[in-house]
Amino acid sequence: ELHPTSEVYRPQRTLSKPHTKGPQSAIVTGPAGQEIWTDKYGRVKVQFGWDRYGKNDENSSCWVRVSYPWAGKGFGGIQIPRIGQEVLVDFKNGDPDLPIIVGRTYNQDTMPPWGLPGAATQSWLSKRNAAPGRCVAHCP
Repeated sequence: ELHPTSEVYRPQRTLSKPHTKGPQSAIVTGPAGQEIWTDKYGRVKVQFGWDRYGKNDENSSCWVRVSYPWAGKGFGGIQIPRIGQEVLVDFKNGDPDLPIIVGRTYNQDTMPPWGLPGAATQSWLSKRNAAPGRCVAHCP
């Protein structure tokens, strides 16, 4: 059967679409000199550890959705992941084309704001503004 030259030919897919199994670690990326890089939906860009060609910049990935404690139409809570933070990325229904950030974690480059294990019996909420200054809520 002939195919019209006016249409792009795409052979029938013979392999099934790949699926992921479990979350992966990534680092939030963005333009040099920025602390926060997001779009109007609160999405960020990331670079996975296995990405050898990425440049850890605003072009390292597609925009990735972020799960927040609660989100609704015109209400909710939001904390945009900062550039350099380690995040855990899972994929809706195992689809590698549908990434979503499901958590954040401390590591050797981004340590907790207060020394552990010394402060292990205390609960802290530390907010960091993009502008200089720090707002802290302490619940001993």
